Amino acid sequence: MRPLHLSAAALPLAVLLLTAAPVSARAHPHDTTTHTPVTAVDGGFETPAVPAPSPFTTYPGGQPVGPWTAGGDSVDLTSDRLWDAAEGHQSLDLNGSSSGSVSQQIPVLPLTSYVVSFELAGNPAWAPALKTGELRVDGTPVRTFGFDITGRGFRDMGYIRQSAVFTNLLKNSVTLTFASTSPGVGGPVIDDVRVRSCLLVLCPPTS
Repeated sequence: MRPLHLSAAALPLAVLLLTAAPVSARAHPHDTTTHTPVTAVDGGFETPAVPAPSPFTTYPGGQPVGPWTAGGDSVDLTSDRLWDAAEGHQSLDLNGSSSGSVSQQIPVLPLTSYVVSFELAGNPAWAPALKTGELRVDGTPVRTFGFDITGRGFRDMGYIRQSAVFTNLLKNSVTLTFASTSPGVGGPVIDDVRVRSCLLVLCPPTS
């Protein structure tokens, strides 16, 4: 984004996919995973703060973005001076100058299932209208996602809640990655990333 002128006993990881749930960014009534959370550090992308009066800060691949690490070309940490965040004051555009990603290693317990949820929107200033990306666990895609920016704007981002479930069998940590699969300078926008453990029989149902 540039300034506007203007089943799986034999597998190490079993993955189940969920569909998006259009839930409010501040209330998640379908989030019934009440077991001990393993929350991604700074899932709201509040650190580091984008320095005023800049609307965003670009991080090339390989650079830290708070506790996350940028990958691909670059990402833009974006202040609500430019567009509304789903929560807090900042969100993340997964396209900086081109398609990028962010990753973070999180602790997990063996033989435990986890729900990853996040708010999704799209940079409304640039084509293409459909912004796409992937959520990956240890490099394996566990959810593809898309957001159509048609009719949206900086103060009407239209965030929707997305979620996926994965089951860890043997590992003590996994790497969570959000990656853009959209071209150009404006990509999917993510915010409010949450990771919670759940009993497999109580995890949100797959479709």
